[in-house]
Amino acid sequence: MLEMTGAAIAKIAFDEFVKSSAGEVAKKAVGGAIEQLRSTIKNRFKGNQKAETAIEKIEKEQSPEALNKLSVYLDDEMDDSQFAKTLQQLAHQVINIGKQEQNSATFNIDARDNARVNAINELNATTVNFGDQRP
Repeated sequence: MLEMTGAAIAKIAFDEFVKSSAGEVAKKAVGGAIEQLRSTIKNRFKGNQKAETAIEKIEKEQSPEALNKLSVYLDDEMDDSQFAKTLQQLAHQVINIGKQEQNSATFNIDARDNARVNAINELNATTVNFGDQRP
């Protein structure tokens, strides 16, 4: 497993707040992995007013500056090897879930009257049907 910095983990955990609304983020939090990562970070910083303020600004104002501040605080906390290991495992789960989502696609194409369809991409599927299929 590749070691990740606190800044990289903060970006994985909270960057979607900066990019989009929280509703869209929730849709992407498959299996709760992102929420678990965020929760672990939030719990670590309970009582640290500066870090809590940064997290609040990220979530409410989508502040990139607050994300940078949180990254610095998180980098400092990565000196605790057990905490760092936990965060890195959670971050890798989020990354792996994201890769699975990106690699899964369904296309239904109906080409009629001698139409030509070109698909350019890597094909790795369980079911592929080409040709004339009439009911």
